[in-house]
Amino acid sequence: EISPRKLRGFANSTSSFFWSLGKAIGQISGQRELLGSQSLWPMLMASCGIPALVQLVALPFFPESPPYLLMHKGDQEGCKKAIRQLWGEGQHQAEIDDIMKEKATMKNTKILSVLELVKEPAFRWQLYMIVILTATIQLCGINAV
Repeated sequence: EISPRKLRGFANSTSSFFWSLGKAIGQISGQRELLGSQSLWPMLMASCGIPALVQLVALPFFPESPPYLLMHKGDQEGCKKAIRQLWGEGQHQAEIDDIMKEKATMKNTKILSVLELVKEPAFRWQLYMIVILTATIQLCGINAV
């Protein structure tokens, strides 16, 4: 959402890469030879707190999402300031215009409740796929690891 339009696909694909990398590092460091022994188990469990602490300290220094500022709060100056802080100086009016077009589109879009979404035949197969994928991820055991 905060990356420039030309980098959004790359930014979205890197997040899944880092999720997988984190799971692999967790499984490797959980081996008995590394941190998986009974005496080192607390250190292994506490290691996930380090990135959380870094994020907790760093997040107040990052700006709000420009689309959120413009679409939900109506703060155009705040949006421009956030874009400059995230992407640097330059002409970003095209991005702001895209956000305004998206806002106009959202006004014409009806927001469905969960029950309406489930009853809508056009979304049925997408819902089936999401439920199946989510269930298989939960039942595969990676969360227990």
